[in-house]
Amino acid sequence: MKHIGLMFAMDKEMAFFASMLENLQQKTIHQRTFYTGVVGDKVITAVVSGMGKVNAAICTADLISVFNADLILNIGISGGADSSLNIGDFVVGTDIVYHDVWCGNPYKYGQVQGLPEMYHSEPTLVAKLTKYRQGLLCCGDYFVEKAETLQAIKNNFPAALAVDMESGAIAQTCYLYNVPLLSVRQISDVPGSENHAEQYATFWENAPAHSINLLREVLKVL
Repeated sequence: MKHIGLMFAMDKEMAFFASMLENLQQKTIHQRTFYTGVVGDKVITAVVSGMGKVNAAICTADLISVFNADLILNIGISGGADSSLNIGDFVVGTDIVYHDVWCGNPYKYGQVQGLPEMYHSEPTLVAKLTKYRQGLLCCGDYFVEKAETLQAIKNNFPAALAVDMESGAIAQTCYLYNVPLLSVRQISDVPGSENHAEQYATFWENAPAHSINLLREVLKVL
């Protein structure tokens, strides 16, 4: 039976998700509560990681090393980085890169020394989700809220579709543990837009339910 490690962005998502599980069990590790149960023919252990790369990396490592997850699924929130995307759209992260890493020459901008330039979601899973937009996620340890900040990221990564604070750390950890990843992000706001703060606040009202609906669809193809 496949064991999926699932990382959420919000406590509300976890509340929706827990109601789906059979044989629910809880375990607290590193001040995070992990919920394990069964959905159909899959065992799933889920956690709300908290914001930022360190939180994301620790939770990913725990899902793999403690709970023996053989696939990591990340459903999270991102700011939009492309004018063709709307609030609420989902983006499958085919490629994932850090936008705030520079290790000097001869390494590429965004590349950690000795590691790949970019990380990738599992191609066989990505191929099953063609109904969603697919492309590059850019990850860094700060909240992007100004248009000029977003433009600086786009200058380095013109193909960027979304910016977030966790996907790169999740992807790097999966790479080091040799465990496949599928990262799907939902657009919560457009940095630098006139009503940016309002967009972000309003988004949270319905986002958890949309994420759980997406999760149901994704689980069917895993």
